[in-house]
Amino acid sequence: MVGKEQEKQEKLVQNNELTFLCKAVNLYKSNNYSHDIIIIGDIMKRKKLKKGIIITTVVFLLIVISIVFTNIFNTGSKKYYSDESIKVIKEEKLKDIYKEDYSKTLDEVLKNNKLKIEFIEEYSKIEYIDDKNFIDKINDYLDIGYNGKEINNIFKLSEKNQSKLLDLEKKEFTKYIGITNFNIDNLERYNDYLKSTNKDIQTVVTYVNINLDKPFYTDSKLVDNPDDLTIIVNKFNHLEKKFVPKDLVTLFDSKNGAKMVRPAAEAYKEFIEAAKKDGITLESTTAYRSYSFQNTLYTNYVAQDGVKEADTYSARPGSSEHQLGLAVDLNDPNVSGSRLDDKDYKWVLENSYKYGFIVRYTEAGVPITGYMEEPWHIRYLGIELATKVAKSGLTYEEYYDLYMAEY
Repeated sequence: MVGKEQEKQEKLVQNNELTFLCKAVNLYKSNNYSHDIIIIGDIMKRKKLKKGIIITTVVFLLIVISIVFTNIFNTGSKKYYSDESIKVIKEEKLKDIYKEDYSKTLDEVLKNNKLKIEFIEEYSKIEYIDDKNFIDKINDYLDIGYNGKEINNIFKLSEKNQSKLLDLEKKEFTKYIGITNFNIDNLERYNDYLKSTNKDIQTVVTYVNINLDKPFYTDSKLVDNPDDLTIIVNKFNHLEKKFVPKDLVTLFDSKNGAKMVRPAAEAYKEFIEAAKKDGITLESTTAYRSYSFQNTLYTNYVAQDGVKEADTYSARPGSSEHQLGLAVDLNDPNVSGSRLDDKDYKWVLENSYKYGFIVRYTEAGVPITGYMEEPWHIRYLGIELATKVAKSGLTYEEYYDLYMAEY
């Protein structure tokens, strides 16, 4: 019935259009142009109306299809709780869980039947980590009194620190939450240093890690990987007396046989040539120094100025970066009375990192390095690391502790 009714309607429309068309032709023949225009316009309006309806219908269908496919896609990508978790949710009557976004951590807690109902709101705040002991750990931290956000910060610490925190009361660690270079072995020293300074917690942790809560050269540790290009050698980290770096080569511009390890020497050549192109004349004075050479140098300085003064500008034997073969002192032969002028130093500061070097001893870094400003002393780290250190505005000690040291 519906099909026949539709056919009748279509035929009626066609007949009406044909009638209108015939009238238009007759009017045209009788030269009644005004009526001609009206009737033809009427016909055109009808056709436009019909065409508009079709276009609107097509657009509507496209929108509906788009919505359907979007919902299908979203449904397919949405994460749902596992069957095991759903069973627990039903048993414990925890249907409110479905009102919140899916939580992988909560799913794992439920699935492994380790739910502690009093912490249900905190589970969903904890970022999931693929660790076989993850659920047990978070329950232990929750028992101590940490909340979800605090636990996320705890998991940014090393495994050693995470484990040892379980033996501490929350109040002992609370003020250090969020400090990623926190070392639980230094907790007592952090607390003691905090009492004697007005520095912020982050600075206190970093300074203590660097050993700045102690006098320079106190409890200096032997470096166990001296051939590592990124190693720190300073007043708290020393080299063996017999250590000599591998693959030392003579610098291309050296007048006294100054040497550096090969990658540093190659980078140094590019650095000097780049300076020359910019109208800056630089050359090396000293680079690698043996333990015995540094010993002689330091001893002479002590005899001249005393230990306290000598320590501000010369390293004790075994504590000099020069023994690594990664440091070089610069000089501008055109400058008298100084190694570098302001123009030279500005260029070195702004460009050395591009070739893998940093200015190791800056004026701002004096309290941290223990050395007076030395604009001429540059240290090779490689382009990537040197760039990061230079851009950070930190001394290498600070940068290393914040972003490279493992506790």
